[in-house]
Amino acid sequence: MSNKDFQSLPASDKFLITTKPTEQGSLHKQARGYLKTASRLVGKDTSEQASLFEIPYFQTEINPYKETLSKMTAITGNLLLALWQANKDENGFYTIDNLTRVAEQINITPQELKLYLIYLGGYQYPMSKFDKKNKIVSIYHDKLFLIKFNIRLKDGETESSFNNDNRIGTNYLSFIRDREVYSVDVMPSISIQEELKGSGLGNVLVDDTFVAFSLGLSDLAYKIFCFSGSNKPHFKIGFDKLIKVKYLNLERQVKGVYNKEGKREKTGAGKTRVLKRIQDAFNELLEKGHIKKWKYDEQADSFSWTYSDKIIKHRDFLPKNGQIEAPRLEP
Repeated sequence: MSNKDFQSLPASDKFLITTKPTEQGSLHKQARGYLKTASRLVGKDTSEQASLFEIPYFQTEINPYKETLSKMTAITGNLLLALWQANKDENGFYTIDNLTRVAEQINITPQELKLYLIYLGGYQYPMSKFDKKNKIVSIYHDKLFLIKFNIRLKDGETESSFNNDNRIGTNYLSFIRDREVYSVDVMPSISIQEELKGSGLGNVLVDDTFVAFSLGLSDLAYKIFCFSGSNKPHFKIGFDKLIKVKYLNLERQVKGVYNKEGKREKTGAGKTRVLKRIQDAFNELLEKGHIKKWKYDEQADSFSWTYSDKIIKHRDFLPKNGQIEAPRLEP
């Protein structure tokens, strides 16, 4: 394919081509803690936030803690982890010097990308870390990424005359409307970096089509896809456990929302509906090749499944010499 033909393709097709694995296989790592965070937090966010459907503005009164992520925000994080590993500099930053080129890889606009970066770097999220040696689980809040927007000064403008009003975002991270974003510096949180090195929950090796595959999933299928990210391809878990906060976080959808006094403020959808949605999500993953087989045992009220090595490469399917190619994602 010529470069001219490639440039004429839709952004989504460009992404699929630039991340197509070679015959030897092209892999990168995804941190399991980030995947678990995505499986827990992805859902509909009803809290006040910068919106893609209205003129974004600067929010001064806002809770820094986020309990929900959109699927696209989480997938943006997956992409950043892959790009960071392939392109980080000596200071540990991956610098985005072309927002359009990165945005095209997940078929969004540069404006959307900037807002997803605000979510990833401008809020804190519940995280968990497991110390295997001492058998200690640490639960805390952290920013998923350190994000720095670098703005170019206008001609004749100096540091003292620079006015950073007209910001978009929050007190915790923002960029300036109608200003050129010269570049964006990205670094995963220390806990995520540690997992990429093998500590904490560790990491999984994934095909470079991981992000493209994620884009085609429904929200719940993506949550299960992330939750299943493990070096052991077999799972068995009870329904009541699967919907808990630390797993798929669907308990409120089943039982409703209760206040501190125990009074129900919002009715849940009920077990039957949520169970059907989970089963539909497993069928979706089965049809798309991630799940090899799955079963719901009605008597035991539990799910069991086995996933393939199509995207997530558990250790049994790695080359015997343990060698993998460096990521080949477009920076």
